[in-house]
Amino acid sequence: MMIFGAGMLLSLAASRVAPPIAGRAIGSIRAMTGTDPFDALAQDHQKVLAMFEAIEATDNSATMRRAAMLFQLKRMVTAHALAEEDIIYPMLRDDAHRKEQALKLYRDHAEVKVKLFELEHRPKDDPSWMTELKALHHMIESHAREEEQVEFPKLRAALDEAQCANLMGEVQREKSMLL
Repeated sequence: MMIFGAGMLLSLAASRVAPPIAGRAIGSIRAMTGTDPFDALAQDHQKVLAMFEAIEATDNSATMRRAAMLFQLKRMVTAHALAEEDIIYPMLRDDAHRKEQALKLYRDHAEVKVKLFELEHRPKDDPSWMTELKALHHMIESHAREEEQVEFPKLRAALDEAQCANLMGEVQREKSMLL
């Protein structure tokens, strides 16, 4: 029994440790092949916005489909937000000297998480559900535009080539903790 228990503990530990290590390695490889971390984050934004459009296209009676798609959207947003909150925003604050902007972006993320929770717990056929989803879509679209057009370029300008190359691995590591 002890051997079985030790094996189970080892498997559990490996399942929690391996994804971040593998994610970091994948991100480093992507950086070596020229993948820009800011372009990768912008691609995340586009995938999230496309998921909103797909949900918005559902029929009001497709409550199970909406719930499943919302769950997928929540996972995408959470993984992306973890990478930004743990890697990008601290660098934006410290390296690009944009403390107030970083704090605003953190607050945006907190508001998004609250709205996702509310949508998750509201009946999917309630007429206000789609109204709230569209409002969240607009909020995330504005947030993404601010990051892509203002904050990411400011951070990119503040980083040297080595920091930028390292950033892809760091971002991928954080995202792999949830995906």
